[in-house]
Amino acid sequence: MTKIVDMTGVAEGDSSSLDRAGMVSSEKPFDIKSIGNPEEPSKFEVTDTKTNKVYTVNANALAGGDYHQIIKASDGTISDEDIKRYYDIAMKMDWQDGWYSTPEMKKEAKTPGYKHIHLGGSDTKEVDYEIEQDWVKEIWEKINPGTKLLRHYLNGHYKGQSGGIHIDGWTGDQYTVIIYLTPDWRPEDGGTIEFWTPNLNDEMKAMAINTPYGLNGNPNMNIVKSYWPKAGRVVVFDARIPHVARAVESDKFRVSLVFKCRKIPN
Repeated sequence: MTKIVDMTGVAEGDSSSLDRAGMVSSEKPFDIKSIGNPEEPSKFEVTDTKTNKVYTVNANALAGGDYHQIIKASDGTISDEDIKRYYDIAMKMDWQDGWYSTPEMKKEAKTPGYKHIHLGGSDTKEVDYEIEQDWVKEIWEKINPGTKLLRHYLNGHYKGQSGGIHIDGWTGDQYTVIIYLTPDWRPEDGGTIEFWTPNLNDEMKAMAINTPYGLNGNPNMNIVKSYWPKAGRVVVFDARIPHVARAVESDKFRVSLVFKCRKIPN
């Protein structure tokens, strides 16, 4: 089993880094109040001191300190021959057309060329399940970074279809693992994945108070990292990081296998 990312940097419920967030300053950028048991609060109320707007954030959304750069990429874990075999299997499957990565895309029907196959798990509740596809089991055994699997699926993009910037989770123990399966992908084929600073809206900023981009933090919105979808490349990232799959620029079909997973408690 290949350890792709160090999960020890994120401890569920760890709010120790709040002490370093500037709350003792004479000009506090935000106020924070715990809700529930003071020893193990379930939520926090975060108040923007400039606007007095209050945001309610799950306690484990503030876990792990500065998460905005928890992004890892790995090449060479799976052979070119296996990637070709997995791609051929995926291309013979029944793809659902008209998928979307944000609610806005769904409402506006901005999904031509965006295809999807649900393979297992649930996006509405946490369930225990086994991977049914033998070829997916092979991949997961090689790339699992030591997590519990919540859901897995295939995404496919044709030319000209970009996703929307979104996050995959609102807690500090969730991760997304992506492996790209299209053989012979070249940089000029496009389809990069971008990771953005967590300050694109107020809700993100309230959750990002342990990063440089929280309420009244650095206002600059920018790309943190970007990777092109090289065949066999594995990308692992904190689910709270805003990200987007940009449009393919050639006639190739970009296939990505996505695993949503959770850190296993110590």
